[in-house]
Amino acid sequence: MIICFDLDGTLIDTENWVINALRASFKKNKKKFPGKNKFFENWGLNSRILIKKTAPELTKKEIENIRKDFYKTRDETISMIKPFKNTKKILRQLNKNYKLAIVSNNSHKEILKIMKVTKLDKKLFKIIVGDDEVKRAKPFPDEIYKTEKKLKKKVNFLVGDTIQDVKTARSAKIDSIIIKNGPRSSWKNLKKADFIIKDITELPKIIKEAQK
Repeated sequence: MIICFDLDGTLIDTENWVINALRASFKKNKKKFPGKNKFFENWGLNSRILIKKTAPELTKKEIENIRKDFYKTRDETISMIKPFKNTKKILRQLNKNYKLAIVSNNSHKEILKIMKVTKLDKKLFKIIVGDDEVKRAKPFPDEIYKTEKKLKKKVNFLVGDTIQDVKTARSAKIDSIIIKNGPRSSWKNLKKADFIIKDITELPKIIKEAQK
């Protein structure tokens, strides 16, 4: 069995880190910050599409300038992120019986940087796929397909925290498990998930029961 995991907001608490970096990058480029709730409406998309959808008035060049400063600010403040409680313990537990993978709308380099800072052991995962390694980022299923091709087996679950993860799972024809770690205002969009849990500690039981 293969279980894919989103990274930001699912395994690692990155909400304030991302919002603070977005706010700072808009300010540096002298653009009005749309407000965090506007970003939450598109939460889970990769940075370019997130900014474009949230601030459609920006030109392509302005978006790229904001993205550049966004990643610079993230790097400067990366020490503020940490794994959600019990994440490492549950991943070690699941790794004993299942193949684990990460599929994220961060680049592969950014994923490894986040994992290093938070001491999330990359050896727990058979494959790590970033949005720079596929033609289309989530909510398209390309990251799932790449995982399946690499491991030569169908993925069974995608564990995430946003509607983008639900859409990705549906496109790939696999089950979605959503952990309600994301912004509360985004929870109303999660009803189409196959399973919804409040905490990662519920995950082993959900997976075991789904196998019956």
